[in-house]
Amino acid sequence: MKSEYLNNRTFENIICRFQQSKKDRAKHKLLIDESENTTKRKSIRGEVSIDKDKQMLNGYIEEYAVSNNQHDTSQLELASAFYTLSQNIVRYAKFNLIDADDAVQEGVMICFDKIDRFDPRKGKAFNYMTTCILNHFRQLYRTARNYNELKKKYHEFLQVKYSTTMIRNGKEVHNNSKNN
Repeated sequence: MKSEYLNNRTFENIICRFQQSKKDRAKHKLLIDESENTTKRKSIRGEVSIDKDKQMLNGYIEEYAVSNNQHDTSQLELASAFYTLSQNIVRYAKFNLIDADDAVQEGVMICFDKIDRFDPRKGKAFNYMTTCILNHFRQLYRTARNYNELKKKYHEFLQVKYSTTMIRNGKEVHNNSKNN
């Protein structure tokens, strides 16, 4: 498996393109909704300028299609960058109780969860996303470790319980009771 290098400047550009395309898509969606509402109100009132509004609506729909396409493209680019970053971190960190493939997928998902909070003026994208992924992996590791410890304690409890308990006539009877 070849390890890819993720350049911070390129990474930040991909993130900024994604954030901008997300804003543009939301803006165009709002413009479409507003234009549709305006057209409906004018048609109810019987105003004559409905054709002009429908042309504007069609223009907004075309702009939305372009911005949606740009958003999808930037999202695929970003997913690829997040995948590379997560894969490199998983290869580096090697948490014992976490499956590597699941960890890479979790890393990509946590990056998409945290992407809206990233501000390039406040820090570097590589550092921010790496910190998010590592913190998430640490939490997954703690959860898995705690689960395994709880499971071990439960098995020990069952062993103690069944070593001191007998079943007679369908009822539990403790071996260390004085009635025997």
